[in-house]
Amino acid sequence: MPLLRRAGLAVALLAALVALPGCVKPPAVAAAPAPPPVFELGAFKGILINGGGAKASNFQSHLTHVRTLLAYLEASGAQPSDLTVFASDGSDPTPDLATRAMHGANDDMWLLPAPLVNRLRPIEFVDSSIAGVHIQPATREALQAWFASDGQALQAGDTLFLYVTDHGELNKKDPRDNTIVLWNQSLSVTQLRAMLAQLAPGVRVVMLMSQCFSGSFANVMFSGDTGSLATSGRVCGYFASSADRPAYGCYPENRGRDGVGHSHHFFDALEATGRLPESHRRVLVTDDSPDVPNTTSDFYLEQLLAQEATRRQQSPTDVADAYIAVAFKDRARWEPEIRQLDRVGSTFGMFSPRSLSELDLQTRTLPQVSEQLRTYAARWQEALEALKAQNFTRLLAAEPAWKPRLEAPVLAKLDAAGRETLATEMAVALARFAAADAETNDRLALLKARADDASAAAYRMDVRLGVVLRMRALLDQIAGRVYLAARGTPEERATYAALLGCEDVTLRADPPFASAAAMDPPPAFPPLNDDRKVVAAVMPAWMGIQFKPLTEAARARDQRTAGAVTVMMVYPDSAASKAGLAVGDVILGPPDAPFQEPHQVREWTMRREIGEAAPLDVARGSTVTRVELKPEPYPIKMPELPGPPKVGSAAPPLTKVEAWRGDATLAAGKPRLLFFWATWCVPCKFALPEVLAFAQARDVDVVAITDEEPATLDAFFKTFKDPFPATVAIDPYRAAFQAFGVSGTPTFVLIDADGTVRYFHTGYNAAKGLGIEGWTYQAKR
Repeated sequence: MPLLRRAGLAVALLAALVALPGCVKPPAVAAAPAPPPVFELGAFKGILINGGGAKASNFQSHLTHVRTLLAYLEASGAQPSDLTVFASDGSDPTPDLATRAMHGANDDMWLLPAPLVNRLRPIEFVDSSIAGVHIQPATREALQAWFASDGQALQAGDTLFLYVTDHGELNKKDPRDNTIVLWNQSLSVTQLRAMLAQLAPGVRVVMLMSQCFSGSFANVMFSGDTGSLATSGRVCGYFASSADRPAYGCYPENRGRDGVGHSHHFFDALEATGRLPESHRRVLVTDDSPDVPNTTSDFYLEQLLAQEATRRQQSPTDVADAYIAVAFKDRARWEPEIRQLDRVGSTFGMFSPRSLSELDLQTRTLPQVSEQLRTYAARWQEALEALKAQNFTRLLAAEPAWKPRLEAPVLAKLDAAGRETLATEMAVALARFAAADAETNDRLALLKARADDASAAAYRMDVRLGVVLRMRALLDQIAGRVYLAARGTPEERATYAALLGCEDVTLRADPPFASAAAMDPPPAFPPLNDDRKVVAAVMPAWMGIQFKPLTEAARARDQRTAGAVTVMMVYPDSAASKAGLAVGDVILGPPDAPFQEPHQVREWTMRREIGEAAPLDVARGSTVTRVELKPEPYPIKMPELPGPPKVGSAAPPLTKVEAWRGDATLAAGKPRLLFFWATWCVPCKFALPEVLAFAQARDVDVVAITDEEPATLDAFFKTFKDPFPATVAIDPYRAAFQAFGVSGTPTFVLIDADGTVRYFHTGYNAAKGLGIEGWTYQAKR
């Protein structure tokens, strides 16, 4: 079917207004808006870009989008010779596309531990290809070559359609100049503007972009001068998200999923309507991802309102709300816009606003609730993975015939179908094995339900924030159109009208015209209040410790179960602190029910009733005592731990630190240099000559402190024969590491005889040396 050569419907602006509140008054005669110009498509060319970045991040869904749009454009009458695809490494046959086989719909597949899933579902790389299409490499050089050749054939009145499905990157220094990820390269707003400037004057450019942070590319329409909103109105587009937000693909819930996000829903709408503006309006309702679909005309109005707010020294929200209030004095004139707001809100379980200020609270709180739920989901998932691993380990012990089937050489010989069969058999076996142990089965089910519920609710909160921003854009449209009619210059009104005309593209004439308002939305979200209740339902209880399982030697020596753990740190003012738990305590478990799994203490705590006392047996040396723990709500932000001591402050005591060799007092009461190190730390070894030279020259004792096991030190010093400090200490609970805020090795802390910190530094560079004031090291040649 031929591409339709005319634009569609115009959007009317207000022609007359009542007096605006405050200091804003309309002109005596409201300026009539210029009608949107009718753009003929003229000659039509299309560029479709999937840069991919590198093969590990070049996802199959992006190439699927390119194939879908290519087929649609060709079916709509575009000539294949006028459509150019730029994807990853182009026609190079080297595999460049990451794929992962999807398992079948086996209900037990979730029981596979994550490491096993990765072994049975390895990422495989294939070559990007589209039947009958010669793919160009997605590089700046290849794009520049296109603009210098094919692009020169476009003349005034012709149309370039530019589509991007890819990764996008945020330019934190200037979000107006974000980038599209190409193949081992990137393309910025500034660079794309320069390429488009090579086109003949009067060429219409219509962008459709679905990458993260894509809204930044609305700035392509401007001249590039700071603060200037000058534009011809012939460069326009549709974007998946705003300049400061990622798109759907960056959310973990969408990894490996097809049929999600802006491009997918936009293509569906195009099939039904054939028109870009109607497709955009439908996507505002049907895209159930966190995307924030927007257009260049939206962005232009937003910039006008921002400038007006600056002139009036008011917030953009207050300025917009003043114009919206005027508009809604005659709501009948805005019925289509109000209906659109209502449809968006009702679809996602939210109220429909009538001002921007109504959305401010949700704009602030939804990200906080989402972060809270994601924190909870991660903790439940960690507990679930630990129990899945235990279930798997016990199955292998009970049924050793599985072990040879899972060895790496055997798996390497299996094709995708073979791995799929093995994964299914393994999942069924794990389900059967767990079902034979009712307690384990119930624990697995509960942990999965909590993780799933928290993750799903967190994602819905992310979607709702996107929806709030969509509704803000709709309200900004109303405010901006009132501004234009009341205060806009003739140039501003003409520019806005030109952008609407530029965006108004009909690609296919044959589908029966269906407006966005007439289409069914996707299944509605649960009400927001229902999801707020999920927060309380999935909130895990918290003890407030860091721990590590006992070593096998320690378990055998003290006859402890596999679930006994050593307390490595107690957070201040936590439930553990209030119960009297201390670093070095060994938690055994509830009375008469000691923990049997290395991480069971975490799951046990998370499942407790918050605020309800629960007894725990704790070993302190050779004595077993009982504590009463009252778990608290899991914090979203962990309590702050001590940072590095300031120079001039008192040094924390070296508690829980044990001499492995040398001075058992750890040079207490003497000038000393604490040298935090590790046997595997290469810079630590490079620093040794200077450390020893400094100690000799300044008559300072060096205490080398590590958190490694005695057996590790035994093995290390059997082979390491270079000079080393005489005193080596072990920090088995990382008490000194935490007290001194050590974030890496080597770390050097110089303490005088009075216990005052005189120097603190992390890292070592031979060229700079220790950097201690007044000290210069001359290395021996």
